[in-house]
Amino acid sequence: MGKNLGSSCLLFLFGSRLFGQFDNVGTSAANFLKIGVGGRATGMGGAITANVNDPSSLYWNPAGTANAENIEVMVNITDWILDFKHNYFAVVFPGGRIGNFGLSVNFLDMGEMERTTELEPEGDGTTFSATNTALGLAFSKHMSDRFNVGVQLKMVQESISFTSASAFAIDAGSQYISRFSGLRIGMAITNFGTKMRLNGTDQKIDIDPFEELDGNPDVIANLRTEDWPLPMAFRFGFSIQPLGPESIIKNPLFVVMVNADYYDSRDLSPYYAIGTELKVKNLLYLRSGLKREFLRYEDSINNASIEELNNPENSGFYVNRWSWGFGITSESFPNIPYKLNLDYSVSDLGILGISSQIGLTFKL
Repeated sequence: MGKNLGSSCLLFLFGSRLFGQFDNVGTSAANFLKIGVGGRATGMGGAITANVNDPSSLYWNPAGTANAENIEVMVNITDWILDFKHNYFAVVFPGGRIGNFGLSVNFLDMGEMERTTELEPEGDGTTFSATNTALGLAFSKHMSDRFNVGVQLKMVQESISFTSASAFAIDAGSQYISRFSGLRIGMAITNFGTKMRLNGTDQKIDIDPFEELDGNPDVIANLRTEDWPLPMAFRFGFSIQPLGPESIIKNPLFVVMVNADYYDSRDLSPYYAIGTELKVKNLLYLRSGLKREFLRYEDSINNASIEELNNPENSGFYVNRWSWGFGITSESFPNIPYKLNLDYSVSDLGILGISSQIGLTFKL
């Protein structure tokens, strides 16, 4: 047990050291990978790393799928900004002593958009679409009765019109379960992978290599874009259950879970999240979450000068983002052959508005 806990602490120190030195805000590709999934997780502000145990684990911490004893399926729909539709599908297959296996599909559809050009800024009568997709294959295993590990391999693709970019990534995580009142510790590194570069027929252009000469034909050339890294991130969190049938405060009808997470990404300022979940009579879940984000600049972007925005010594300030949600489970209905969970959440995205999610999870 001590060896497992020591390994977890080492990963935490490594992750904090690794990401603490980066300052690359807004320099990553595949930003749809930052959209949290699952009404349960997002309802608690994303504070879920330590005790996530449903198919959404494939997004937050793949070690959480090691707890599955039956086939579990999750379908989640997010009403994102600007009417963008974000969908997430995941399934977990138990493999006995070998370990558990998982499959995930993360998809963002931005819909049809009118094509505009320099010569026709009002539109040329045609449309184009933009989509983002991530496909994942995962494996998780109980290393002991109190320590889980998991890993996921992902193929990531972004496409717009006739141009696309792709990359490969890996997620890895662990969860440790203590003997004290349901205390859990979890950590994960996600989106560690190759860089992305756009390629496609939209980047073909006609150029005249000898403009000083008349009559020479144009040459078809390709515009070369830069490589952009994935939004690699480190998560660390813990969870405790102060109220419940086997908790410090005994109660057979109610269960209270309190979670706390630290998140550090290569292209975002770090933030902290605290989430709570109240379970009532194996029927209803009530959730709330607070995400505390650090913004570097003392003024808003609208009021700050260029010098203030570029000043690395600007102390900045914290902004609170609230979320809430609820869930309904079929645990109290033995006549239902499958265990069903319906989860809903609403999250504050600041100037981007409000986002809502609804998800259905069931065990076969």
